Amino acid sequence: MRTRLWGFVTILGLSGLCGCGTSTGGGGGGGAIYCGIGGACPAGFSCNSNNFCIPGSADAGVTDTGGKNDTGSAGTDAASTDTTKDSQSDTSKPDIAPVDTFTPDVQTGTTQTVTEVEQAPSSAACSTPDTIADSASDVTLDLVVVTSPPTKLKGSGTTYFTSFFATSQSGAASDGSWAGIQVIVNSDPFAVSVGDVIRVKGTVKEFYCMTEIAAKPEDVTIYGNDGEPVPYGAQVSLFGTSNAEAFEGDLIKISNVQVQDPNPISTDGKNHGECTINHNGGADSVNIAPALGSAFLTAGANGTMTTFSAGQGFLSVTGNLQWSFGHWVIRVRSDADIVLK
Repeated sequence: MRTRLWGFVTILGLSGLCGCGTSTGGGGGGGAIYCGIGGACPAGFSCNSNNFCIPGSADAGVTDTGGKNDTGSAGTDAASTDTTKDSQSDTSKPDIAPVDTFTPDVQTGTTQTVTEVEQAPSSAACSTPDTIADSASDVTLDLVVVTSPPTKLKGSGTTYFTSFFATSQSGAASDGSWAGIQVIVNSDPFAVSVGDVIRVKGTVKEFYCMTEIAAKPEDVTIYGNDGEPVPYGAQVSLFGTSNAEAFEGDLIKISNVQVQDPNPISTDGKNHGECTINHNGGADSVNIAPALGSAFLTAGANGTMTTFSAGQGFLSVTGNLQWSFGHWVIRVRSDADIVLK
């Protein structure tokens, strides 16, 4: 659990470690106490506009590291009135990302990085596993790179959408964590290619806990093409931990794995063209799903089946990580992403 920086040093200040000092002259008078970092003062005192601790509970005029004036009692940040992203997370938001330095809120009408969207509590700690919930509207992601070809998705009635994955060009960790996102365009067909650098403005949603940004065609701008994106290396052991969430939407590559179950039944009682793989019979596993039209898929009595057999080995499998039907699935982009042993 992280706290705001100024709140943390206030606690230290009460034990004499906050950098507070006394003045022998100046606006505070003899023996006055300087405010600590972020306006920290001893209990029963608050920081005034001259940066001295004075008796009383009002701390109006003290600014926290997020740039917002506190409107509550001394030592309390009125987070409910905060309209800008704080440089540190609220104490009510758990830190579930070992590589991040803050947990920002996704706010309507702002430009965000993919990392900020994916680390937001609505995404990283999804509380709506059985519903579709909007997180924020009019959110812009700029300079993101398309990592998968467009796929046609069927909505209600005769409505169709276009789906693809994209990754951030900036702000992501070197291992690729918190860098990927699924983009849904409410039109089909929608022309986009792997490697395209785009700007997209839309609504951030949790689709049964899969984070996506849904946009109109006119709200997607293609700047040009940056070439084939390089996948991030990952291990099957990742999927036995809570860290898998950090790679949601990412283009990842796993190596030296084998088929555990060629056609697992999903939570809806059907086959969805997926197989379960692990590493040398280990306990950790993940599903992979060949692309539509793949030579590794065939029609079955209970849905789409894979043609793999138990024990089939793969030198490598590449695809985008998606949360679907209660488990993680690597969505393979084409048969070239599956290298058999």
